[in-house]
Amino acid sequence: MSEEKKRLTLLIDEDIFEKFKILAKDQNRTAGNLGTKIVIDYVKENYKNEN
Repeated sequence: MSEEKKRLTLLIDEDIFEKFKILAKDQNRTAGNLGTKIVIDYVKENYKNEN
């Protein structure tokens, strides 16, 4: 069964986005994939601290 994914749109300055793309490339990721990983890690860490 496929899971429906939600889209999250972020508005950031161009210079930050360009640096973010470089960081993603250094990790062999797309900017979107790195963004997804960062959000997932952030949510997991913050939910862990709530309990």
